[in-house]
Amino acid sequence: MEVEVNMGNKDNEFIEITFHGRGGQTSVTASELLAELAFERGFKDVLAIPIIGAERRGAPVQAFTKLSKDKTIKTYDSVTNPDYILIFDLSLLKIPRIKANIKEGVTLIADSDKPLNTNELPKNIKIYIVDATGICIKREFMHENGPILNIPMLGAFGKITGFYDLKVMEKVIRKKFGKNLEKNMIVAEDAYETVREVKI
Repeated sequence: MEVEVNMGNKDNEFIEITFHGRGGQTSVTASELLAELAFERGFKDVLAIPIIGAERRGAPVQAFTKLSKDKTIKTYDSVTNPDYILIFDLSLLKIPRIKANIKEGVTLIADSDKPLNTNELPKNIKIYIVDATGICIKREFMHENGPILNIPMLGAFGKITGFYDLKVMEKVIRKKFGKNLEKNMIVAEDAYETVREVKI
């Protein structure tokens, strides 16, 4: 399947995505699922890079995904200049090293039910919000550590980028989670339909 990819103004031939979350928020699983979704959609090569940092509940965690339309990915280092950043917890924006990664040209997708305070962010970025936590609570899409945010965040990401749609998500989720397909797809659809851009 041929896939159209807008590389934007970035010189890098790959699309690079950074995930910031806390232990238990499933951001690392999201990076792995994104790689599977992109491969299913027709990207030539994909790479999910493992978590960096502590894995204990509530601790800041980070993961990366690299996508390539037509070349083999040969670099396995972490992402330092991402095209997209997914923020699973707004409190992480207070951490200097995370804020430093939000550079001009990046697209930021955050789990939030209200517009972000953009005063300390670069002006030449795109910001989208989706109430992933609210969706999970409403749909009872939870585990013992709280909301399972990976599926709604990836639903929002698919809508924003066009890299995959809900049909691709359904196919991958069916293979991965089987009997839990319906609940996964409900939260994916909710996020896909409600993600919105924040005007700076």
